[in-house]
Amino acid sequence: GIMMYDDINVFDLRPGQPEINLYRVRLESNSDVQSMVKYLEITNVFRTLSLQEQYLIFIADNSILIDVTERGKMEIRINKVSAEVATIFFNEALSFIPCFKYSEGEDIIIFTSRNIHYLVDKGGQFCTDYYGMKHELIECIKSEEVFVDLNDDVQFRKEKLSDLLTESKVVVYFPDYLLLVSSRQQLINLLDYALYIRNIGFFILVLFFLRRTSIHLEYIERKEKVVLISGPWREAIVYVLNIGQKNPHYDRIFEKQFFDLNQHANLPLRGFIDVLCENFTRYQRFTEDGQYQIVPTEKQKQFLERIICGEESFHFSEVGTGKTKVIMPLLCQTFLSSNIEAHRYLARGGKQKDTLVILVPEHLVPDARHQVFKHCLNLNFRQEYRVYDDIFALLHPQVHLGANNGESKPKKQIFVISFNQFKKALTYDKICQKVRPHREHILVIADEVDDFLDRDKLVFNICSNKANTFAPTTLELYFETSCAAYHRKECPRELFQSSPNPAYWIDLYEKFDAIYNEIQDASKSLNKSFGIFNEQTLRHCTSSISHDIEGYKALIARPYESVNRAMPGSYYSDVERTIFLTFVILSEDIAKYDELFQGERKFITFEYWREYLTELDYDELVYGHNRLSEIAENYPNASLGLIRFLYIIILKRMEIRDRSRSVNSVDIIFNFDCIGFTGTPFLDNYPTSDYIRHQREDDIPPSIDRSFYAYTSEELSQDEFENRFSQFQGQNSDVKVEYVSSDFMQESLKIGEMETLKEIFTREQENPKAESRKTTKAPFNAIVDLCGIFKLSTIEDVRSLVLEHFGPGCFHYIYHIDQSDGSDRMLCIKSKNDVTFDEEFYRDLCKRYGADLRHKIFFFVDNRNYIGKDVPYQLIY
Repeated sequence: GIMMYDDINVFDLRPGQPEINLYRVRLESNSDVQSMVKYLEITNVFRTLSLQEQYLIFIADNSILIDVTERGKMEIRINKVSAEVATIFFNEALSFIPCFKYSEGEDIIIFTSRNIHYLVDKGGQFCTDYYGMKHELIECIKSEEVFVDLNDDVQFRKEKLSDLLTESKVVVYFPDYLLLVSSRQQLINLLDYALYIRNIGFFILVLFFLRRTSIHLEYIERKEKVVLISGPWREAIVYVLNIGQKNPHYDRIFEKQFFDLNQHANLPLRGFIDVLCENFTRYQRFTEDGQYQIVPTEKQKQFLERIICGEESFHFSEVGTGKTKVIMPLLCQTFLSSNIEAHRYLARGGKQKDTLVILVPEHLVPDARHQVFKHCLNLNFRQEYRVYDDIFALLHPQVHLGANNGESKPKKQIFVISFNQFKKALTYDKICQKVRPHREHILVIADEVDDFLDRDKLVFNICSNKANTFAPTTLELYFETSCAAYHRKECPRELFQSSPNPAYWIDLYEKFDAIYNEIQDASKSLNKSFGIFNEQTLRHCTSSISHDIEGYKALIARPYESVNRAMPGSYYSDVERTIFLTFVILSEDIAKYDELFQGERKFITFEYWREYLTELDYDELVYGHNRLSEIAENYPNASLGLIRFLYIIILKRMEIRDRSRSVNSVDIIFNFDCIGFTGTPFLDNYPTSDYIRHQREDDIPPSIDRSFYAYTSEELSQDEFENRFSQFQGQNSDVKVEYVSSDFMQESLKIGEMETLKEIFTREQENPKAESRKTTKAPFNAIVDLCGIFKLSTIEDVRSLVLEHFGPGCFHYIYHIDQSDGSDRMLCIKSKNDVTFDEEFYRDLCKRYGADLRHKIFFFVDNRNYIGKDVPYQLIY
């Protein structure tokens, strides 16, 4: 009857009407530095049921625990790490900031929340125009925001920044104290924070950054005769907008917060890369041993230079070499610079580039945005450029590619987006009208490019619940083609001759036949659980769930690969493949369409019944209550007629835009200059955009170095094979692999996924090669599911099994990846608390467990988010 958080008793639920009281806690700075904020007060605080006075606060997915000791002193722990309230003078731009500081380090934490209140001393100045205004400034600034409506259409609306406020946590690293944010939302929160504490310098710096990430900001200076923005705040906004009289004093203060890359315009490329890498270290945490956490290596510098200069489009670098966290941010900074040699190479034989599109798999978008926002907002003071986190900003009339009216040169822009959202954007006429004439000025950078060019993810088609314009004869031909391919009948060429395009239908039959043969392979088969969209298959999506279920419930089949990782908001597949697989699902698992049939059976016409379903009673068929699956089971000869009826309904509900447009990954390679990199060295060669542009007929530039490929036909000696394998392996060493049979899964999966995981645990413990067979220490501490075995299980299911199988004394935490944003999480096995796995929490774990930490964490990485994902694992030991 006690509700707990970690080991802390929070509520007593045993009384008939439990009392839940919320408290207010006042915290004062311990530092000698003073600011206008005399103390801060936190509301909506829980008091724990401990003997000592103890308070628990939740802010921005973090927990703050406050213990009141003797004489009223307070001990503060943020996610179990000791901290204190402080007022810090970082520099002239970030001065006198009330914040939290870690007790055993110099790093600073800034929390923003409407539950944190600051007592601001007006210093005897009672004029509201001096420190504040009659109106809250955050309510006088509006922003154009992108959103998706219930029809899955992109819309824009003006929102007050005050309506967009949430909670956030920003860490500022010692000793450089650069303001580094991971999202635009953090900037909006920080702008309100700067206003609240009446810190004009902080406000100016955040507004500089926010303008670079916004479609359009509108400042409401007055409403009729009432002045809304006045005093120093108006002067600050005018200064940021660079309107009117110059302020050299402010310039000297704020330009120090920006890295000036333009001063290196004439530097040779290699020297410029050295400068970038030296600056790059200052974005990183300063460790206890006096070093920056990430310092680009010589090998990374060479790889960056090869990417920029190489004629080939795609590059291989082994896993773990910093492609996402080092190479990609440095490429973005190179693009935003004015270095002459670098931009000559980035032109890729075409025109100068002024637009950069960063493409990553769906689950890596949050991390990619984090890296770009962190490294690209504080460059080149006063230079006008934009960093957008949504490609659909291009639908806004104020977002242009190239030089706009009145601009002497084009404004550089960066878009960070997923593979499929970029393809989706290119199905919009309005975006294509901007992109097509400007595409030679666009550079596309694709991380995990092998995933981008994966055979089963090449084509993107839009599906909606609006009716399409398929002619009845076309629908009949799709049905007959699918039926012939599925039932292994000969191609109905005579039927096709009656169509205007018989060659298309003959080719389509061959394609359906190939798909049928392919899905007989178990590894490529239809995943029956994920074959259609319903509450279960969409449970990992983060947007528009109710609309998705309502519009697509039990309608459209998907191939195994396309549904392996559920993607929010959109559906990806070759439409012809979808059409055939829908027929397969109808034929093999018709029960999935019981609900659809119940809603549509009343539309079965008497003529349709007389032609295809005479075995059934018409009234019972149209007005009855028997499920579709029951009818099909009792009257097997009527199944094909029922399938035909539903199949045509489903095809009518599939719309591929208004002109059946689809976008292929290879289309992007052909039409844009691209740079791609991957840790998987198995890519086909593709003609680059430059190759096509100049109508070259020489050999296609190689995608990657294939010198280490080993072919069976070469009959290599053992020494030569090991030599090539070591080239492929790169810097990794002492890697041991044992392949074991997985046949047992055929039976265990019939029982359930957790039964399969339990069987794996048992077999590994019984393995004589296991490192240990003791019950207190498991023989392994990581499961990486590459095959989609554990699709329906939750991390709580895994926790229960780990606890049951290994006991409470073995593992203390389970590492997993958040399905909504790809972030690192830690689930406490004992308390079930699920917290963010950040640097501070990791340092606390290292302090608690030392080198034994690896025995206390069980890593569970499922197949929805594993491609290109960095798993934080024992970096210290």
